[in-house]
Amino acid sequence: MVQSSILIPCINHATMMTTPVEIFLECIKKAGFYAVELRRDETFDFLKKHSIDDLKQILSKNRIKVITWNAIELFSLCSEKEFKYIYDYTEKLMKIGNQIGCDTIIAVPSFIDDLNLSKTQIFEYTIKRFQILRKLANQYDFKVGFEPLGFENCSIRSIQDSLKIIEESEKDGLESSGLIIDTFHFFTAGHNPEDLKLIPKDKLWLIHIDDAIDKPLNTLKDSDRVFLGEGVFPLANFIKNLKEINYKGYLSIELFNEKYWKLDPLVVAKRSFESIKKFINF
Repeated sequence: MVQSSILIPCINHATMMTTPVEIFLECIKKAGFYAVELRRDETFDFLKKHSIDDLKQILSKNRIKVITWNAIELFSLCSEKEFKYIYDYTEKLMKIGNQIGCDTIIAVPSFIDDLNLSKTQIFEYTIKRFQILRKLANQYDFKVGFEPLGFENCSIRSIQDSLKIIEESEKDGLESSGLIIDTFHFFTAGHNPEDLKLIPKDKLWLIHIDDAIDKPLNTLKDSDRVFLGEGVFPLANFIKNLKEINYKGYLSIELFNEKYWKLDPLVVAKRSFESIKKFINF
């Protein structure tokens, strides 16, 4: 993950999910973004009618860097058949990444379907699968980040557990992995801004930043995410703690609010950029 001396605004395609890739990239450039997280399915849809060279040209024209692929979803406890599908699309994304200058992909752990699984078993399965993905990444000069989910039925929710998964997985001796923190999942998991200090500096790779409406944390859904400063998350204190631990890198706004998907994409892009400007100087 590329680091900088400042906090850098970035946007995830989830914020404008239904906007085609080419329009999305043009809108975010006009809004002021120069870094983006592309999503798997939306990129594959684009490539049904366009080439990878077309994607490279659009990125180059708009001077936009792809910092990650989102995401290797729910990889850790799924069936072997499902994991084979995950493995295959992950390899495709890495091959595309090699051509467009993206070298990082994010892995998201599974929800718990089998209530009989012990925490030890969950850890064992997650580490085993994560190491398989790390080995694949090693073939393509890629890095794999780990992003816990805060929902109560997610298998890995906390910073501490995520760091343990990464630490144990790295015993394979391959490239280091790091932590992706999403403010939505950070707060719904019960963390507070001070908990950022639990993360070793070299392990905090990326921040997904978003706000949420005023509801009990255990009832929040992804669609309850809103522009920064329009919700109730203590984002100013979160940013303050980020600076105190000397985090240097991207703040990527990631909103899954379906109402935003129906708006003019340029308006959403501009509001996203302006909402980040409320909290950081760049």
